[in-house]
Amino acid sequence: MHRRLPVALKSLPFAAVLMLSACMSAGGDDDDDDNGTGGTAGTGGTVVAGTGGASAGTGGSAAGSGGSSGTATLPADPACPATGRAWQTSEQYGQLMLERYFIRNNMWNATAPGAGTQTLWINSARCWGVDSTHTDAAPKGTVKSYADIARGWAISTPGFANPAHGLNIRVSDLRRANIHWKMVAPTTGRTWALWDIYFHETNNPGADRAPMNLMIQQRIVDSDGWMQSDSNPWPRVMIGGYTFRQKLETTSVSSTRNRVQLYIDQSVGSVLGVDDMTLDLKAVIDFYVAQGSIKSTDYLTSIQAGWEIVSGGTYETKDFWTAVQDEPQPAQ
Repeated sequence: MHRRLPVALKSLPFAAVLMLSACMSAGGDDDDDDNGTGGTAGTGGTVVAGTGGASAGTGGSAAGSGGSSGTATLPADPACPATGRAWQTSEQYGQLMLERYFIRNNMWNATAPGAGTQTLWINSARCWGVDSTHTDAAPKGTVKSYADIARGWAISTPGFANPAHGLNIRVSDLRRANIHWKMVAPTTGRTWALWDIYFHETNNPGADRAPMNLMIQQRIVDSDGWMQSDSNPWPRVMIGGYTFRQKLETTSVSSTRNRVQLYIDQSVGSVLGVDDMTLDLKAVIDFYVAQGSIKSTDYLTSIQAGWEIVSGGTYETKDFWTAVQDEPQPAQ
């Protein structure tokens, strides 16, 4: 099920300059399907973010009190209103580049039966979401989009589009990696909220699929019971405080060497997984180095997260961050 991306943000101190990409060229792919043609993002400006989270505006700039990277703890969950949105786009591939990340509307399957409209809104990388009107028309289960945030390398793009990504770390040199995503999303229909973590055997990745894809499915809406039935044979593993179901694969649509699929083994009704997850990603990586799927000589090149949307609704990120090596991490 997957796709391509660019890079993500932190609305509180980390690098302070947010770059609003106006006229971004065609770009979203899903590894399973053909791409559409690209659109453009909304009107542009540059925003300098300060402590407390200045956000992107339309066609202008604003200054805050600044901040620098380090090991300090950042404030906990920011207020994330669903109204008062600072920036939005309904363009098929509209996107915003913020500090270390890209956030994309990425409606790559816009011509599929049941595809409707989709609007991406962004207040910061810790506060963003989409409103969509897609329906689960036949053939059932067809993904329409992958609204996403990404840091580092992206499928179909060689190298690193955003030089501020801060990844491309050799696995043997990785000291710390934590990730967090808190969301409010529909509880019916079918949707995957997932992380794609990519690894390359070189520190200069090309545009093709990565050798290794670690896919962590944080939250799945499975109204038809398809995922629960499909994953019954998957063994359970406990890593980083969570029990996951695990599927080990060799080549896949998103990798040339191997892929590991994990999903959190808990459910409430048709929802599998959790709305709010903080995960020790390094513990997961270490587990699969010992198991053999990840090599200590691989490079961690990309951390991506997003919703694969089959049917419409409102999807909101209430908090999001990644913290690697000595980067600051928000309080919980």
